[in-house]
Amino acid sequence: MVSVMPEKNMEARVRMLENLVAQLAEQLGIAYEGGQLQFSSRERRPPALGFVHGKPGSSPRAYGTIEAGDFGNGDEAFRLKSGGQARLELSSGSDTLLQAAGSLHMNASTIRVEARKMDLDGELSARLCQSGPFSWQSGQPPVRLVHQSHGIPVLTALKGKFRNSSSGIELYVDPEDGYWYLTGNDSKGAEISARVVCVGRV
Repeated sequence: MVSVMPEKNMEARVRMLENLVAQLAEQLGIAYEGGQLQFSSRERRPPALGFVHGKPGSSPRAYGTIEAGDFGNGDEAFRLKSGGQARLELSSGSDTLLQAAGSLHMNASTIRVEARKMDLDGELSARLCQSGPFSWQSGQPPVRLVHQSHGIPVLTALKGKFRNSSSGIELYVDPEDGYWYLTGNDSKGAEISARVVCVGRV
């Protein structure tokens, strides 16, 4: 025999569940408006959504949080943070867009970009570095300096006994490997020495 709950009792239970869900959502600061799930908070800390996961038999680990709000000192931000040693990954089968009205800052000990092609629309500025000195003197083979994409050589010292107008030094890029080289013409007994440093991203 199947018992059927009276319609009024069913409506009352549904209303009770709706009220419980509304109270729970209010406690958690969750709202669903306009097709979007929203987190809110009136406490000191801005609302945050944390992600915790643990495999069977192991302690749960916090993998990261999403936070948004006023963090004090005028710092209003939307933060996506990884926890502990968890890696933060952004991946997409289509384009990935990072856009900011002001500056976009990336701070890391090493930043590696792997792409078949990189387009830069705007001015590229970077802090120039200086390499240690490279030296060459008569009788030595050409000295390899830095790759042409990393910097350019600057002559800092040149001395010797020049025998004719063809005696001197030469700085050139080898088309086969793309590196700068330092050498000289020491024909007819010329004694020459030179020193250069390389300036750029070296």
